[in-house]
Amino acid sequence: MQHKILILDDHPLVRSGIRVSLEETFPDCEVWEASTVAEAISITAEKSPTVAVIDLRLQDESGLQYAEYVSREEKDIPCVVLTSFSSPQSILAAFDTGAVNAFLEKSLDIEPLAAAIDAASKGFSSLTLSVAREAARNIQSEGGYNPAEFTERENAIAQLVADGHSDTAIAEELNIASSTIRNHLTSIYRKLDVESRTQLASRVWRQRASSPGHTPSNEG
Repeated sequence: MQHKILILDDHPLVRSGIRVSLEETFPDCEVWEASTVAEAISITAEKSPTVAVIDLRLQDESGLQYAEYVSREEKDIPCVVLTSFSSPQSILAAFDTGAVNAFLEKSLDIEPLAAAIDAASKGFSSLTLSVAREAARNIQSEGGYNPAEFTERENAIAQLVADGHSDTAIAEELNIASSTIRNHLTSIYRKLDVESRTQLASRVWRQRASSPGHTPSNEG
């Protein structure tokens, strides 16, 4: 598989180092560099990358704005976060975009990044459910999740969100459009009085944990 990789980072030396390493690892790959979200979006429109490597902290903006653009515009471009800034909040923010498949620290060498790019290109996510759950333990979530308050379709979507699936993956699983997924999520958020998929996932996890006969998952 030929990778077409977009690197979004505001440090030229970092971008250059990542590019050289990726070109050595994937000799047939194409690589483009962007220093701002606007530049990344422009390159995306012109070049159609198949995967994006993004930094969280850019000058005056966040690389996650690009991931949000990918999700909003229904682009089939899995994103791999490569950052020196890691916290439970940033992990959950990345998860919440629905477009980030991996979250890695810049201290790691090229092998984990290459593996994440390979996995993301094949539709797999290494931003695992266990990682998201661990981060979610630091989130205070009021209220719970009662399946009886939702339609069968809404419950199916809520469960898949809690299992770590992106909007694109949910659409494929349920054989419906990504725009329909977003409409259902809007309804679910309104009923729960929450604002994001991470808050939704946290409530579903709590509901699962309190259900009779619940067995902790070993996923991830």
